[in-house]
Amino acid sequence: MRLSIAIPEAQVVEAPALLRLVRMVPACDVEAVEQGALYVAIFEDFPKSVEPVARLIEEAWDLHDVRITLDGRSVKSRINFYVALLCYRRSLNATDPVVYCLQQSAKVGADGGCPDRSCVSHCQFICSRCVGVSRDRQAGSVPIQLMELARHTEVDWCPNLRIPKINV
Repeated sequence: MRLSIAIPEAQVVEAPALLRLVRMVPACDVEAVEQGALYVAIFEDFPKSVEPVARLIEEAWDLHDVRITLDGRSVKSRINFYVALLCYRRSLNATDPVVYCLQQSAKVGADGGCPDRSCVSHCQFICSRCVGVSRDRQAGSVPIQLMELARHTEVDWCPNLRIPKINV
């Protein structure tokens, strides 16, 4: 999966630590756009490169006009993407990442008082009951709705994401 992070040159040159990080990534490019130049950090092996991506986002946190692109799709919410990235990073230390995800999802359900024991989302970011997944036939299949929610919450890239196939 290809992830790129584009940062306006004017902002990068004023942040020496960020400039160092950008130059250390596997591939870096400078692109010319109407508003000026952009430094673009490119990660062809995302999400294997979770650590440098997290560090780069953290270092660029307060900057404006930072664009993240994942396989050609713009990440709409940097905060949602970052929180999902941190969750994925924590899962790498778990004995079983799938169990880790189920535990995180169960915590969210318990904390929110979710009464739906038939919840089909196994990701804390897309609890099917809480975000309005409909089992009505006119709403589309549940897996399609869950995948759309995963895109909306910027977690569709996560290797741990499991969307079950359900026939309603």
